[in-house]
Amino acid sequence: MIQEPQTDKHQIGALTGASKRDNYYELHFETGEIARFYILADGIFRLLLDPKQQFNEENSAFIQFDHFNNNAFEKSRVRATNDSLIIHSGNYQIIFWQKPAIMSIFDETLHGTRMAQSSPIEVGAQQTTEFLDQDKNEFYFGGGLQNGYFSHKGRKIKIKRDHITGKGGVISEVPFFWSNRGYGELRNTRQAGTYDFGKTDSKVTTISHKDQLFDNFYLLGSTPQEILSKFYRLTGKPAMLPKYALGLGHIGNFCTTMWQPSKAAVRNATKIDGNFYTRTKNEELASHKASLNGEENYHFSARAMIDRYQKAHFKLSWFVPNYNVTAANDALDFFNDYAVNQEVAPGFWHQDDLALPEKTTFDFTSDAGLIDSDKAKLQNQLQDKRAIVFSDNGSVGTQKDAALIYGDVGGNWENIATQVAGLVGSNLSGQPLAGAAVDGTVGGGNAQITVRDFEWKAFTPLLFNLDDQGQYSKTPFAYNRKITDINHAYLQLHQRLQSYLYTLNAQARLGQPIVRPLFIDFPEERTNYTEMFSSEFMLGDNLLIAPITSGRENEQGDSLKDNLYLPGKQTMWIDLFTGQKYAGGRVYNNLLYPTWHLPVFVRGGSIFNFGKRDYVIYPQGTSHGVTYEDNGTVDFESNHSQTRITSSFDEEKLVVTVEPTEGQYPGLESDQPTALTLICDAYPENVEVRVNDQIVPLQVYGTLDAFAHASEGIFYNTNYSLPEFSQYQLPKQTALQIKLASHAVATTKIEVTIRDFSYSSEVLGHEITSGVLPSPKLPSVASSKISAHSFELAWTHPAEVQVEINNLLYEGIEGTSFTFHELLPNTRYIIRMRYVIGNKVSEWSDLFGVITKHAAEDYAIQEISVTSNFTSKANHPLDYLTDLKLASEWQTSEPVSPEHPLELTFKFSDVEKLSRMAFVPRNIDHEGDPTEISLAVSTDNENYHVYADHVTWKADSKNKVIGLRDVRAKSVRLTVYRSSGPMVAAREIIFYRAKR
Repeated sequence: MIQEPQTDKHQIGALTGASKRDNYYELHFETGEIARFYILADGIFRLLLDPKQQFNEENSAFIQFDHFNNNAFEKSRVRATNDSLIIHSGNYQIIFWQKPAIMSIFDETLHGTRMAQSSPIEVGAQQTTEFLDQDKNEFYFGGGLQNGYFSHKGRKIKIKRDHITGKGGVISEVPFFWSNRGYGELRNTRQAGTYDFGKTDSKVTTISHKDQLFDNFYLLGSTPQEILSKFYRLTGKPAMLPKYALGLGHIGNFCTTMWQPSKAAVRNATKIDGNFYTRTKNEELASHKASLNGEENYHFSARAMIDRYQKAHFKLSWFVPNYNVTAANDALDFFNDYAVNQEVAPGFWHQDDLALPEKTTFDFTSDAGLIDSDKAKLQNQLQDKRAIVFSDNGSVGTQKDAALIYGDVGGNWENIATQVAGLVGSNLSGQPLAGAAVDGTVGGGNAQITVRDFEWKAFTPLLFNLDDQGQYSKTPFAYNRKITDINHAYLQLHQRLQSYLYTLNAQARLGQPIVRPLFIDFPEERTNYTEMFSSEFMLGDNLLIAPITSGRENEQGDSLKDNLYLPGKQTMWIDLFTGQKYAGGRVYNNLLYPTWHLPVFVRGGSIFNFGKRDYVIYPQGTSHGVTYEDNGTVDFESNHSQTRITSSFDEEKLVVTVEPTEGQYPGLESDQPTALTLICDAYPENVEVRVNDQIVPLQVYGTLDAFAHASEGIFYNTNYSLPEFSQYQLPKQTALQIKLASHAVATTKIEVTIRDFSYSSEVLGHEITSGVLPSPKLPSVASSKISAHSFELAWTHPAEVQVEINNLLYEGIEGTSFTFHELLPNTRYIIRMRYVIGNKVSEWSDLFGVITKHAAEDYAIQEISVTSNFTSKANHPLDYLTDLKLASEWQTSEPVSPEHPLELTFKFSDVEKLSRMAFVPRNIDHEGDPTEISLAVSTDNENYHVYADHVTWKADSKNKVIGLRDVRAKSVRLTVYRSSGPMVAAREIIFYRAKR
């Protein structure tokens, strides 16, 4: 037993006894603790250790205890050995070792251990901690929306919402994690936690919560879907969104926003009613005031905003008119009438327990504690229609009632990759209904970033703008005609994908993430579990989206894209817009994408329903699809239909089968037509269509116009493309299109057989090694061209080459050198290279290695204590200044002056040998940047000597660095005499120790 009396913490002692009770096993330990072990269902277990021995079994705000019975427990059996107690439940053996008192779970079907504690549970008055074995190939996920990350191996995360919306911020806190080893854990607590997934010790995972009660659920499963489905069984299935929620939303403040006249040349000016205006907080400058219904000036009202969307031909689906302010219910009632008449679902924002305005369709709350009651009130008002709550925070159980939406600082490229990883992480944490505002809330103003942000978010379930919080308008028509047209095309595509998104929502209730990492569909590839390609994601299992995440462009303004990974060596990928085909299992480089073109790839074998039984198929191998439909009633389980489609392509024979529709709901059309679009390479002459095993003769049409006017027929389309993007002169694809007249969907089976079908099997062909091509001499990497995240590879002769790095094949590389970006710091890369000419390749060069450098943050001093003589603003606390999260921001609540300077004192745990101090300014604006400072250092925390006296800084976006080479200090004092604004603000102050 390890005991720490000074902190009242100790690890539980040896297991001394056990007994089987009515519905649990009781365990006794040498140190006096008693624990209960419950078997709720196959692969769902609970360990409850209560120091007070009160054992309130149903003490939980989020566990659905009424969904379980005692059957699994009664079927369990127990046996004792010389050193352990073994409980058998289904295919699992739960082993409680006697000394030390640790638990492990053995899976008999796997013939291996799913999870194992590395040392006994630690209990104390303030905290309980579990220690788990960690395997080198084990990866961890969960914890809620940990923005910027979905894979946590080697990291430490906090289970506590911190009001930071950028990278490293915790948007929602979920005390649940799972491992690709095949288990997950859900801690039954609302208290803050810290999960260390090997940052401190690479062989140990440490799970701590500030709760003296250890109440833990263990979820076992062979796949992520199994683990997530068991999480939902405990806490509730994700809600089914009402279909309007899958459309475009607008959130704004039409209660307190004021406007002043401006000019078109002003960067943040907004065109309203033919004139230009900017937002202002100065009532003396304001010429117009926003309102809900035009009580002040109609053109600045919420109603007028709906009109503006309609005039711009953007279909608006839902609207929140009072974000972050309280609005009178009578005004909201009038607005809601107008919105409903315009077929826009109205909602309202609130933080308090308020009465619902009339005709409210949904609400948006910033208080997670109100989600349950809000949902109940909405459901009562809506009766049979489905209710949904939007919230900008949440925890366990939020998924069954609410969708998670949030905004960040717009106008920076980094946020795109950050939010992709964050939304993926939210899905892996049991909250698949999540979305981020286009171009954030504050900041912004960069049209190129805005349009790229809108593009990739069109491939997420929740697409919306959050306006009126900063200087720049966030509407999709806020910029020039080019940007507006691109946004409009992507909105139409988003609407076309509604049936697909709705089906993904239904499948999420079964444990399938919606916005998902590559390893869900390609689990055999280790790299997919890491952060290496964390800015890519799958939307369902059919689409791979690789957002543009930087401003790198060529002279024509096309985005440059490197490091684009398409997984699956036997998978064909098709560019959604151009039809160009790519082989999977490769990393593509030197790709060019015009502003309208987002890198989106369709997986070979994909089957889409573009609505009303309009199926589009990209044949490869055998694949299956299912489409869910309903009428938006509350009870989805009993009121929906599903239609299954199969595509089987073997050599030259393609068979497509549309099964009879199963299920019923009020309003389901019994007779419906069916359309099939089969993407292909050449005209297939042998087409046979059967309806309920009877051959249906179909006329072949020669023109698209004739085919469009026919109720049935076949058309070989050599100019097939997405109609929304026809203006961009896409390379045309070829497709066989088939239409069938209405049939009874519940009793009709459709089967299409094509015997001479072709679709690009040669894409997956292997390169031919040619003896004519010489093997390249060993490429070189100059040490000066190696950084923490990149290195430059150089070779002698100009040529097209393929490079293999850590068993990944990189292509699209030519010339005499190439820089590999987006690499991991302090990582060894094993490299070889070969020449390429057409489909012929040379032998590989010899292998060699490169180790990337340490990242700068590896030298940053952590756990710095900081004090100030100024108070800090709420939600911008002083500890944000040294938390090493560039997304957090500290602000003073007092003005600074030479007569009343700010003093910040930074203390280290030991005397440090420093190299430099970096001041990182806020990125919203530069009101609050220090402009005159001094720096003093101390080795004893008492006596300070001035190191830099009255240094002047510019108020701009650049980091300010003070060199501290060879300076030894235990504390540093920063004095600020002047600032560019009425307060002082910073994202971070970082102290770096000298490199060893």
